[in-house]
Amino acid sequence: MRIVGSVHVVVVILLVSVGLGWYADRTSEQLHEQNLKIQLGLERMVRLNRSITDQVAMAVLDKNTLRAASYPSLKTELEATVREVEGLTRDMLLASDMLSLKLEQEALREVEAEVFDLMREDQWQRAYEVLLGGGYVMSLKLYEINSDAAVGALTIELANNFERHDKLRDATLVLRLSAMLLLLWVGWRYSVRLQTEVDEQQRLRQAVTTANRVLEEKVRLRTQELEAANVQLATLSATDGLTGLPNRRRFDAYWAQEWQRALRAATPLAVIMLDVDHFKAYNDHYGHQQGDECLRQVGAALRATIRRAGELVARYGGEEFVVVMPGAGQAHALETAQAIRAAIEAAGMAHEASGVAPVVTVSVGVAWGVPTPTDARELLVQQADTALYAAKAQGRNRVVCAERG
Repeated sequence: MRIVGSVHVVVVILLVSVGLGWYADRTSEQLHEQNLKIQLGLERMVRLNRSITDQVAMAVLDKNTLRAASYPSLKTELEATVREVEGLTRDMLLASDMLSLKLEQEALREVEAEVFDLMREDQWQRAYEVLLGGGYVMSLKLYEINSDAAVGALTIELANNFERHDKLRDATLVLRLSAMLLLLWVGWRYSVRLQTEVDEQQRLRQAVTTANRVLEEKVRLRTQELEAANVQLATLSATDGLTGLPNRRRFDAYWAQEWQRALRAATPLAVIMLDVDHFKAYNDHYGHQQGDECLRQVGAALRATIRRAGELVARYGGEEFVVVMPGAGQAHALETAQAIRAAIEAAGMAHEASGVAPVVTVSVGVAWGVPTPTDARELLVQQADTALYAAKAQGRNRVVCAERG
């Protein structure tokens, strides 16, 4: 009876371990799906917010309110996306970050509402000062930085959740091993009482040994699969899904690394920022699917042009791209920027709604310098962004180099 009772205990332990293992795997899959939805939602929030601000900026620069005609629909879509991400993160630590992002968005919308009021009153100069002369641009950059921080917080929280589920899997493995050990003990007790069944006892031990080997092999294979999945997840998290280029997160990490390297070695560092001219008009004219194809071709042109070791080309957001050039001076940076602009124009992608050229063109901003301990890490990026806006203001399809302070 004791042997029968021990067998029952083994069965219960195995059933519990299998159930816990299934629960851990299922929960991990659900967490992964939720993470993907939240990450896509955060990226969509940044993209929509960028599109909204670009429309408002273009309306002010062109002194034409029709340039922001789709502002209400984009704002509605952004609000819906915020609600969706809030719902997904309600029970997560990320909820506080989402609240902060929502408040920052509302602050941006208040400034935009003021700008619209000024545009309706034909106070274009005042609208320009409110939009680009105040803290609006800095608030926008802070919002984008905080959005990236939210994605990083999401990754950390997901990693912690996976770690807890890994511990649960380890516990189920211990339970299974315990059940196997108990099964061995039952076999030994049975052999003591039934000496005549030595051959059966040997068979049982062999079966248990084989089962252990199979279990160890499964554990080894499972570990390899998890390691491969983690490598793939890390690669995907640093890659833009549309163009295949490194994404904003990868750029931020690389920029921080190269800035510190240039600061220690006192070597020059250059950054190029470019934006597809009249991309909103392109999407309106050809459709968003063709707009995605346009961005892919721009990415391909950048990959073909930027070949120097150590240089990084990334999608900065929306139709904006960035190139990091360690060790590059002004002459090389400008030469590369002109080559990029010429390569994209030479690609001959038709753009009937451009108003600049019959093909797709880009505006390019360049900044370079030797970092000093008193400089902010974002200095050159901000200068390149300012130069990019200057290129737009001067008629687009051109390269403008930032003036060194």
